[in-house]
Amino acid sequence: MWKWTTDPATGTVREEQCDDRPGEFPRVDDRLTGRTSGHGHLTSGTALVRYDLSSHTATAHGFGPGRRAGEAAFAPADGTPGGPGRLLVNVYDAATDRSDLGVLDAGHLAAPPVATIHLTARVPFGFHGDWLTGGA
Repeated sequence: MWKWTTDPATGTVREEQCDDRPGEFPRVDDRLTGRTSGHGHLTSGTALVRYDLSSHTATAHGFGPGRRAGEAAFAPADGTPGGPGRLLVNVYDAATDRSDLGVLDAGHLAAPPVATIHLTARVPFGFHGDWLTGGA
C-alpha cells in the first residue's frame, strides 16, 4: 500500500509506503476521490484492511480460511465525506462455491460483521461495484 501526494503547483509527486502486505483494489470514500482522505481500504487475500492514512496504522478483518475477499465499496451513513459508514464486500467461500455479501462497520473493522447476506451463487472474481445514495 502506497500513498501518493501530488502537488500541481510544483509538478511533484511524493510517495510513502503505508504497508508491505500484498493487496489490491484500494478504495476510499468515493466522495473524496482525488482529495485528502483520512482512511483507505484494500483487499489482502482473506482479509479486508482499513488504513488510517495519517498515522499509518492498519486494522484488518479476516474472513477465515478458504474465504477470499473482493473489492469493498464504502456506503456512507450520512452526508459527511469521510464520515461513518459501512463497507460492502463480496466474499467467496471455496467450501460452498458460493459468495456472501459482508456488511462491515468501517470504523470498527475488527468487529464481527453487521450483517452477512448469503447469496445462492458465486460472484465471479473481478466483479466491481459502487454505492450510490438515492435521492428523493
